[in-house]
Amino acid sequence: MNKELRSSFFNLLLQRTGPYYLVIALALAQAVVTPLGIGLAALILFYNAGFSSGELTRLALFTFALIAIRNVFLLIGTYFANRPLVSRLTKWKKGATLERGSQEEFRAWHQITNLSWRYISISLAGLIIFVLLPVLFYTRTVMSASQDQQLYTAIAGIASGLGLAILEVLLIEQMTAPVREILVPSQFESQLAGFSGLRLLSKFIIVVIALILVSALTIAPIGYHQTTRVLYEEIGSLEVLSDLQIQSIVTTLFALIIGLGLSSLMAGSISRPIGRMVDTFRKVEGGDLSQRVAITATGEVGELAVYFNRMIERLEELQLGLEKRVQERTEQLRSTIEVGQVASSILEPGELVSRVVNLITERFGYYYAAIFLVDATGRWAELKDATGAAGQALKSQSHRLEIGGKSMVSAAILKREARIALDVGAEPVRFNNPLLPQTRSEIALPLVVGDRVVGALDVQSTQEAAFDEENIHTLQGMANQVAIALDNARLFQQIQASLEELRAAHRLYVTEAWSKTAHDNLRIEYEAGGESDPARGAGHPIEVPLTLREQPIGTLSMESGTEWSPEERNLIEAVATQTALALENARLLEESQQSALRERLTAEIISKIWASPNMDSILHTTVKEVGRALRADEATIEINIE
Repeated sequence: MNKELRSSFFNLLLQRTGPYYLVIALALAQAVVTPLGIGLAALILFYNAGFSSGELTRLALFTFALIAIRNVFLLIGTYFANRPLVSRLTKWKKGATLERGSQEEFRAWHQITNLSWRYISISLAGLIIFVLLPVLFYTRTVMSASQDQQLYTAIAGIASGLGLAILEVLLIEQMTAPVREILVPSQFESQLAGFSGLRLLSKFIIVVIALILVSALTIAPIGYHQTTRVLYEEIGSLEVLSDLQIQSIVTTLFALIIGLGLSSLMAGSISRPIGRMVDTFRKVEGGDLSQRVAITATGEVGELAVYFNRMIERLEELQLGLEKRVQERTEQLRSTIEVGQVASSILEPGELVSRVVNLITERFGYYYAAIFLVDATGRWAELKDATGAAGQALKSQSHRLEIGGKSMVSAAILKREARIALDVGAEPVRFNNPLLPQTRSEIALPLVVGDRVVGALDVQSTQEAAFDEENIHTLQGMANQVAIALDNARLFQQIQASLEELRAAHRLYVTEAWSKTAHDNLRIEYEAGGESDPARGAGHPIEVPLTLREQPIGTLSMESGTEWSPEERNLIEAVATQTALALENARLLEESQQSALRERLTAEIISKIWASPNMDSILHTTVKEVGRALRADEATIEINIE
């Protein structure tokens, strides 16, 4: 059965059993290990202890019963000792949402990561206390076993227990892998803190020492038993037997020491490079991507270090690329904001266009930028401004492109969308300008205001494929701002022209009105004060015009024997301004009063005319009333029909 089939089997079993999967997985491991352990112990006893077949059968059944009882208690204890783990699996099986970042999540992860080794520790302790000691007591009291038979029984129990414990750990680790995949915490810190199993070095040393002990306890009794038979039973040499016992013990201890040293060196050769990689991972996770792992190991661990360093290099390249893109994007946004500020602060179209095209080439490093505006006929796109010597030459030639002709500017205006040529040599619809020989890619964007296309923004670069999706969006955003700003500038100029016409009309009205007033009154003047005193020296005159809406209607003249201070000048100018307004109000009041008087007089004359009963009376009343109202010396009215 391959790995994928085993994984799918365990995943299916987990989905079916949910919270009981742990108990079932441990029970499966026990079902595999228990018969093997009893068989290995029986094999050692069969060749060394001298038990009969009946005695071995009774001893095996007694041992199996004790192990079964121990296993049941282990399963029950495991289920109730891991309540957070069981609770998470219960919620998972029911399809409920697993809380993230909770204490239950952390405790469940902590329990599943150290389940196998904690279980084996308790299992071995239970094996010695609840199985091996009762078995030894049983062989001594019930089976009347000798001291050597009890020793071989203890050796068989320890050897089989240690050997099969390693197998049980591997089985449990493999069968609980789907559970760890489900219960892995969402937070990185919880994932690290939850790992509580043995480290690689400890695992390796334990496994090697256990294998050495199993080998020694399995093989040594056979050799010792056969040697005892030769030396003691046939030769009867107790001295040689004693020497053999001492040599066997010393050799076993020496093998354990050598095994411990070799396992430590072997585990260190694997764990130290991995530990360095873990330390480097922590530094990289903290943001230092310059870290690299020293490649000192060989085999797969060295290859892992090579791939690890390559991954960090790729991450560093990716980060630098992202930082560069962010910097470029930030610069684009800054340039867009600057163009927006220029567009909102300049109301003169020529200056606005010139600033925009120069900003585009300066901030983005493009070869050429130009703005075309549609003329009044709608037939031509006229160049308003462009950058560089080529732009100045085109402006001096009053360069323009026919809308509907063979140019990208024309296509952008007609289709109301960006026209892009990543390779100008392959673009069929394009105006090839001899003044711009270094152009390799070009983009033309329409200047759209509402439903109208007012022109186009043309940008050219010396690089092929210089315009990506971000550049297009950025330039189109700037084009939209420029279009709105140009339209606002056009409207502002129209409003300013209308206001200037109104001001001119009003100045003409004021001039005519006050000219008539001055003519009717011959001269409007008022003077206060006497002649200047010759003893006081030359006077200091001041003249302030009486200005009414930028149109002078008179003069306020004053003279003093001392120099006028700035405060006095400001006071005189303020008084002159208010005087002009008061005079205008007085004139308007007088004008309205005269108009009202004329209207009332006209109404009286008309009412008298309408009150006349016949034609003679109408003619008489008309002449009389009009002549009297106008103080005429003579008035005549005549009806003459040709």
